[in-house]
Amino acid sequence: MKHRWIFFLGFLLLFGCHSNENKTEKRAKERITQFLYLMAEDQIEDAEKLLVSDLLNSENKEFFLSNFDAKQFKDTTDIIIEFQQIYIPEDDPKNRALVSMTVRSERYNVTRVISLPLRYEKGDWHIGS
Repeated sequence: MKHRWIFFLGFLLLFGCHSNENKTEKRAKERITQFLYLMAEDQIEDAEKLLVSDLLNSENKEFFLSNFDAKQFKDTTDIIIEFQQIYIPEDDPKNRALVSMTVRSERYNVTRVISLPLRYEKGDWHIGS
């Protein structure tokens, strides 16, 4: 009986305490920047690791990724990301956020205005809704 309680307490410690340490605007910006740079460097497999689990396992994954696979944004020294707004609702049961940003390439004189959904799962921000 004593071992069951120790196991139960260990389980609660490991899985019950969910850290919100990375649930900040700063971390959301870092995560999106990381995703955009991975897509620019054609590191698709690493970029896929940053997607929410629902999107990762859906047929929409390829369509979603193709939106960020433009030749104008393949030079990482040329990409300029400007964040306009990060909206993180306080009591959203799905832990979602919405990021509005502009991504520019001065070399190709191209600008994209993007609204990108995020979800907080597994202790960090993931791309998708």
